Amino acid sequence: MTNDMKLDGQNQQASSVLIIDSFALLFRGFYATASVGNYMKTSYGLYTNGVYQFTRYMLHAIDYFRPSHVVCAFDMGSKTFRNELYDAYKANRGEPPLELIPQFDKCWELVEAFNIPAVGVKGYEADDVIGTLSRKFSDEGQRVHILTGDGDTLQLINANTSVALMKKGFGNYELVDLHNLEALREITSPDHVIEMKAFMGDASDNIPGCPNVGPKTALKLIQQYETVDNVYAHIDEIKGKLKERLLEHKDQIYLSKQLATIATDLELDCSLDDCLYEVEKGKVMAKLEEFEFRSILRTFAS
Repeated sequence: MTNDMKLDGQNQQASSVLIIDSFALLFRGFYATASVGNYMKTSYGLYTNGVYQFTRYMLHAIDYFRPSHVVCAFDMGSKTFRNELYDAYKANRGEPPLELIPQFDKCWELVEAFNIPAVGVKGYEADDVIGTLSRKFSDEGQRVHILTGDGDTLQLINANTSVALMKKGFGNYELVDLHNLEALREITSPDHVIEMKAFMGDASDNIPGCPNVGPKTALKLIQQYETVDNVYAHIDEIKGKLKERLLEHKDQIYLSKQLATIATDLELDCSLDDCLYEVEKGKVMAKLEEFEFRSILRTFAS
């Protein structure tokens, strides 16, 4: 789904919510520019390349999806309840680059300048905030788009919720919903995202899964049995080494499923009215001026 394939008015509801995975966009923007040595810096020494790209991504998505409401989800530190379940969770990730660290708070400031709620909960990931908000707003009958680069959020798809996965290049989205999930991912239910992750794990998050069970085997198991519970209910139908591995690593598989499951029941003080997208132009322009985002400022001022 590319920039020239905009949603038309017939496919949109008058009221819709765009939930933004903020640090997914920030990291993406930072590395997209840092990889070519483009470390933007203000005249007073603040690195801004990640926040600059985040702003471009956010404004493009708002223009593209035309939401009436916008909210940004944030991570609130590296340790979450998942580390209490499994201390090696995400332990494979190094510290962020020094040039990026100051941009975390600046991203939050930028979002608030747009009068967009910045929502994070200590002990939980942004995905859990996204899961809770998407469930809340979809249950209220709102059309919800989740903007992210993280395929784990496909588990949150429902009749009112779709996921816009950012793809290579600017303004390219893979829009996944209930209608095309099977065609794109070969699974028939969003819950299958979790069930597959239980078996195959996730190297990027250091979720162990079952040794020597990769995506193809995990997909085959879920296509045939649908859930981890059902696999074990029919374990005698599975033969050879695979059966041995599944039995030997049963506890690890169930742990992996727990780690892969996005929470949807956090207590959040964020209502639909809080997310109404109403920009105070002067406030935004002042923040863009502070960050010396001159090209965005010119576009925004026009």
